[in-house]
Amino acid sequence: MNRRRGIILAISGASFWGTSGVAVQYLYQHTAITSTWLVATRLIGAGLLLAAWAHHLHCGEIKTLLLEKSAWSELLPFSIIGVGGSQFTYFMAVQYSNASTATVIQFLSPLFIILYTLLVKRILPKRIEIISVFIAIIGTVVLVTGGHLDHLSLSTQALIWGLLAAFCTAMEVVIPNQLMQRYQTIPLTGVSMLLCGLCLLPVFVLVPWPHLTIFEWGLIVYIIIAGTLFAYLFFLASIRYIPASTTGMLGAFEPLVATILTVALLGTHLSTFSVIGGTLIILATVIQSLPLGKIIKAHKKAS
Repeated sequence: MNRRRGIILAISGASFWGTSGVAVQYLYQHTAITSTWLVATRLIGAGLLLAAWAHHLHCGEIKTLLLEKSAWSELLPFSIIGVGGSQFTYFMAVQYSNASTATVIQFLSPLFIILYTLLVKRILPKRIEIISVFIAIIGTVVLVTGGHLDHLSLSTQALIWGLLAAFCTAMEVVIPNQLMQRYQTIPLTGVSMLLCGLCLLPVFVLVPWPHLTIFEWGLIVYIIIAGTLFAYLFFLASIRYIPASTTGMLGAFEPLVATILTVALLGTHLSTFSVIGGTLIILATVIQSLPLGKIIKAHKKAS
């Protein structure tokens, strides 16, 4: 029962992330909304909700985090580059391509984590990581070129913003390494969203507010509550019931849901090579999540 609950929570969290990307694409197609305004609104709204929930669960931890002077050396770059940067670059990638493609390219973030551990930590990647890197590179080439190596099937802007989204998503994991050991994830994420959102407050004065219908405002509320708050809470809660490796594999539902909905609801056309390339990238991430060491040991015992 607990395993089933964990799987449902992980799939729900990943699906909420996927659907929020589709909502963002709809807003770009039907309104004059800007990425900066949308990111600022999402960060402040979701940051307030997460911080309030964190205060309920872990009373006093937010105050401790903000008063710890040594924490700010990680907290600020995590807030601006990791949390804020990953969302802004992802939204820009959606704007120049579509929710499905942007989500798939963002799944290249493990490659940047491997590069970081190699170049900064001087730790050689494992064999399975090297294999997954090659698969991801092949998938990216197929996705970007559409099977024709003499030209790009994606715009240069879409590729650049997608890779930046993958990089910033990797930084969400790399930067707060010490903070994650001392603080709970929900208060840390809530504070980071709120801090970055407050830095973007001038946007509401400098950028004209978009003229939106009730339905379009409803999509923004959905992006904040379901696509951010519920997505984080469900995905994190799943780790209580299933291994983190299983949660990581079920994260593949994010691009899957985004792809199905962009094609079915928004009429986005995906070529065969786009599907193949995206599948290879997702496969590379899933491979890294597999506990292959335990599987091999279990196989040897069984033999």
